[in-house]
Amino acid sequence: MVSSVKRPAHRAGSGFDWYLEISNIILNIDLPSLPSILMDSIKQIIDFEHAVIFGYCEGHRPTFLFDGFSKRHKMSLVAPYLNGSYLVDPFYTACVDKIEPGLYRMSDIAPDKFYEQVGAHPGYISPCISDDPGYLSEEIGVFARTEHGAYIVISLMRPHNAPPFSSAEFSWLARIEPVIRSVMERYWNDLGTGEQDTSSTACLSNFVDSAFESFGDPVLTHREREVARLVLRGHSSESIAVYLKISPSTVKIHRRNIYSKLNISSQSELFSLFIDILSTATETETAI
Repeated sequence: MVSSVKRPAHRAGSGFDWYLEISNIILNIDLPSLPSILMDSIKQIIDFEHAVIFGYCEGHRPTFLFDGFSKRHKMSLVAPYLNGSYLVDPFYTACVDKIEPGLYRMSDIAPDKFYEQVGAHPGYISPCISDDPGYLSEEIGVFARTEHGAYIVISLMRPHNAPPFSSAEFSWLARIEPVIRSVMERYWNDLGTGEQDTSSTACLSNFVDSAFESFGDPVLTHREREVARLVLRGHSSESIAVYLKISPSTVKIHRRNIYSKLNISSQSELFSLFIDILSTATETETAI
């Protein structure tokens, strides 16, 4: 049963009654309806087309916690994400790097060349991007972290025919972010305890992580594999140089060697090769 109180007709602004939304959230705090109620409450502040929630636990694949896809978009886009392309998602990488909980624009935490890959392979980077290149105008995320160290991330997205989230909208969301984060941490507090993960899921997760770490082996050297992984995550040569503490010219030499050894000629082809190898390997592993 979903409990609720009646909302006023207006949307976000100086007169917006967020306390009314809090009451709806409290009424449903321990109910299965809570994720939907939470998303509805956020939508009273800012408009968006897609909203999904993923859980990220160290050593495991992401957990799909809430489906907020619009009806005209395909749920099948989640499959390639969960089967391995999450490894190059800036939100996932931020969780691995132990980002401080809070509200972030993806553009503020993504590597400098990330969006070039989004344009070339939109369906693989984020599960909510359609098959049309450049479909999204922006994605923002609320990051929460449980006492067990697991992350829960709410992703809010707008399509290309809508404007990016304005400074005012971002500011409104930032004001209520502590409430949203506290609700997330309470509702999914068991995430990361191990109780929600099956042995088969953990096994596949380890397999996917291993496939990413060994991508290019034995053709590429250890350093070339490091560079290739950072390229796949959307880093430029300059960014890779800072990360690995080597010169940009050395990075460019490594990239030329990588492309030559793998018989490709661009970052886009490198990403396509990674996805193809990962998809084939994952199908083989799940069939065993």
